[in-house]
Amino acid sequence: MSTTETAMAAEKPETPKSAYNPKEVEAKWTQHWFDNEVFSLDIHPDKPRFSIALPPPNITGNLHMGHALNGTLQDMLIRLKRMQGYNVLWQAGTDHAGISTQMVVERKLKKEGRNRRQMGREAFLEEVWQWRKQYGDQIFAQYKRLGVSFAWDRLAFTMDPDYVKAIYRAFVTLYDEDYIYRGNRVTNWCPRCLTSVSDLEVVHEDTAGHLYLIDYRLSGDPSRALTVATTRPETMFGDVAVAVHSQDPRYLELIGKTVRLPLTDRDLPVIADDYVDREFGTGALKITPAHDANDWEVGQRHGLSSPVVIDQEAKMLANEFVPNQFHGLDRFAARDAIVAELKTAELLKETQDYTHGVGHCERCNTVIEPYLSEQWYLKMKDLAQPAIQAVEDERIQFIPERYANMYLEWMRNVRDWNISRQLWWGHRIPVWTCENGHPEAYEAAPDKCYECGSTKMEQDPDVLDTWFSSALWPFATLGWPEETPEFKAFYPTTVLSTAREIIYLWVSRMIFTSLKFTGTIPFKHVLIHPVIQTKDGKRMSKSKGNAIDPLDMIDKYGADANRFYFSALGVKGDQDVRFREERLEEYRKFANKLYNAGRFVLTQLETFTTGPLNPDKLTLADKWILHKYNTVLSKVIEGFNNYDFHDVARELYDFTWDHFCDWYLEIAKIQTAQDQQGDGQTKKVLYMVFEGLMRALHPIMPFITEELWSKLPKNEVFAEMVSLMFAPYPRPDERFFDEQSEQDMNLVVRCIRAVRDVRATFSVPERAEAEVIFVTENKAEQDLLHSSKPYIQRLAMANPISVKSEGTAPPRAATQTVSNIKIFVPLGNVIDIEKAKTKLMQRKQSIEKELSRVQDQLNNPDFKARAPKEKVAAIEAQLQDLQNQIASVDAQLKVLES
Repeated sequence: MSTTETAMAAEKPETPKSAYNPKEVEAKWTQHWFDNEVFSLDIHPDKPRFSIALPPPNITGNLHMGHALNGTLQDMLIRLKRMQGYNVLWQAGTDHAGISTQMVVERKLKKEGRNRRQMGREAFLEEVWQWRKQYGDQIFAQYKRLGVSFAWDRLAFTMDPDYVKAIYRAFVTLYDEDYIYRGNRVTNWCPRCLTSVSDLEVVHEDTAGHLYLIDYRLSGDPSRALTVATTRPETMFGDVAVAVHSQDPRYLELIGKTVRLPLTDRDLPVIADDYVDREFGTGALKITPAHDANDWEVGQRHGLSSPVVIDQEAKMLANEFVPNQFHGLDRFAARDAIVAELKTAELLKETQDYTHGVGHCERCNTVIEPYLSEQWYLKMKDLAQPAIQAVEDERIQFIPERYANMYLEWMRNVRDWNISRQLWWGHRIPVWTCENGHPEAYEAAPDKCYECGSTKMEQDPDVLDTWFSSALWPFATLGWPEETPEFKAFYPTTVLSTAREIIYLWVSRMIFTSLKFTGTIPFKHVLIHPVIQTKDGKRMSKSKGNAIDPLDMIDKYGADANRFYFSALGVKGDQDVRFREERLEEYRKFANKLYNAGRFVLTQLETFTTGPLNPDKLTLADKWILHKYNTVLSKVIEGFNNYDFHDVARELYDFTWDHFCDWYLEIAKIQTAQDQQGDGQTKKVLYMVFEGLMRALHPIMPFITEELWSKLPKNEVFAEMVSLMFAPYPRPDERFFDEQSEQDMNLVVRCIRAVRDVRATFSVPERAEAEVIFVTENKAEQDLLHSSKPYIQRLAMANPISVKSEGTAPPRAATQTVSNIKIFVPLGNVIDIEKAKTKLMQRKQSIEKELSRVQDQLNNPDFKARAPKEKVAAIEAQLQDLQNQIASVDAQLKVLES
């Protein structure tokens, strides 16, 4: 049953203010939603379920373009499914963001003249918790400005007691099953953050440096040397061998001999290892296992030692391997000092300019130091296989599809995961070791060692990698390891929407942990949203000063305009999109257009009485708009189902602006004024389409639709709803599909546009009515034009209008053709012919003058020889345009002279 076929409430609709004020409307409805607790979770067992876990933002951050885009896409789905009758849960919360938060708090303390090591661990953690209290929920206050419908009563935090319980259960399970082990190997070390970081958190930047060619003289024969190429001479005191390729003829005789390590009295063996690239440098490689991950592997193969010569702060160690004069020097100062001494000792054969990728810490941009340290690792081989299978079997689908291959390639080659960090803020690793050296993992602090009974227990000082805890996010936030009602109702979640850069860091880890601990996938669909770049194609960065603040854009254009922009970007188009503020201006105008349309509709509904539509009394325009409306609903629902958000936005935009506002509303003014039906048919159509349009647009534009819908007359069901978000999403009504009406109306519209084109071409005054003659032998077209005269008269300012089966163009008449229809517009009575001819001749002379100048430029051989190709092409295009303009003027003159 249509909305017009149910009883309407008696109250008179309220006409909105004359100008749309986004700030006022957004504040009003945000307050209304929270006052009425519309976002609170309410589980209905009989409803289908739909759930999303918001990627938890860091407690250090503010709302940025990625948050705003991703939040909008998820909110659209949640609002849509809520309106479609689903039991929905959008689980939101924040991440403690171990390394990022510790950095920002340390930066704050530094400004105050304090540092964490002086304070001690407990005092520092108190400072972090104060930060969390002050800034942790700041981003959610900003999310409210966007209008998102989180389950606001369920906001989670990765340091919440229940969440910590889930983390420790996961860790202990993995530890007890021998997935977690302690290992000593080379990691990425940040000397600023004083912690290891993963490969995925290292940003490689091309850096101009040098390649140093250093002579390692043969032991016992200093007249001969093996020349080694390195970019890092400061690590040479940790060398334990020089490696060459086993098939390199230059060095075969040296394999098994020894060379003297420069500036020391140590001898190093020359070994053969096929890891060596014979084409790089000299083909001889210094092996420094403690300060290079690849050298570590070589060292392990050959049973070599691993002396550490650079400390955690990237300073040269004061030990037996490092000569005294370099003790305590920063690594880069040591490099310069070592190079100087090598020159003095005539051991530096050559220095070459060399640009190479240098790893930097993603968070503080410090140059990473490969560093041998003991860390906790998670074995990945067995855990990865089910996660690979889930995507190969398409139980989990990536959208766009190409990201599945990106995920699979990573997972098939995944290495053991370093899960420990040398931080103070985070989840401390739940491993305790007694005084007798017995380590064991516990979910809670133990009273004694279960192996020997010792009561002197010390917890591991490291904390877990942030991504270890966030890997549990989809199920830990629902109460796992307990079987809570929320977990039973909403797990696995339906959709994950996130950015491509955390497919490895987060998406992959959620998949394998969920399969391990819950036995099922964490989500069915993974939407990878685009990255919004600056207008010149660069990554937005606050540190670079080129980031666009979405709150500024909301202040300027309104939340709904921003949301429409994000929805129009979608997820299936370009994955790198350049920000264009003019698009926001376009959608601000769209919101204004919608608001003004609402004002008109509401004025028409002041005397609105309900009743069923009479199909026999629907005009062509009525049939057409009902057909277009229901067709759009079909496309929109299909678009949402396929995550084609850009199609959804385009269909709704085009229908609202072009078909409904620019055409049907203008026709509705004619129909209501003439009262053709006499029973309010036009008002019923207006109500049906506009009310449904508010529901259709609501997931994208919640504020303005809530405002306009609230002022519409309501049936008894709608009148009881506290918000539009609980109204059913409109569905297409097959009774109103009418392809013929679209064909007929399209023909009428084309005829009106043809007349408008003539008026514009010949500068017919806006208020002047022009005679229009339609000539067609087609009887159906004749009947259509006769019945459409009121539309054509009003929308093309045409009067009188005649429809003939045959005829020729009258004198001085402009001619257009639409389908089989000849359209004649006599101009003698609406414009001053002689004056128009004079203006056209003056315009032609001006164009010819410019044309002559351009032709002279192109005929100049020096210009074509010296000017860039792009410049020549631009001038040639200008010539063509000028020639087209003259042809157009000549055509107009011909009409006026006929």
